[in-house]
Amino acid sequence: MNRRDYLAGALALLTIIGCGGYPEVSPAAYEMAKTLSTVCNLQNDQQLQRFRTLIDDKLSAGEITASEHAMLSRIADMAESGDWQNAELETRQMMLDQAGR
Repeated sequence: MNRRDYLAGALALLTIIGCGGYPEVSPAAYEMAKTLSTVCNLQNDQQLQRFRTLIDDKLSAGEITASEHAMLSRIADMAESGDWQNAELETRQMMLDQAGR
């Protein structure tokens, strides 16, 4: 990764999470973030599509909120575009921001 790509990724990260970080999420959304982190680590497109189906199902079942679904989908979009590393960092940040809540 060159410096320009790194800076673009860092800027995107700051734009997405802002100064306050991620809001509090449900236990189900937290588990989905853990799953997405693993998928990003593996850089597996098939698993990513399964993840998308899973969060759609969780949303339909009322297990995650629309805003949680949107956050997870936005990160999945990053991975799908090939930015696996920043997507994984985002999922980890979402999990870290839950500490102490």
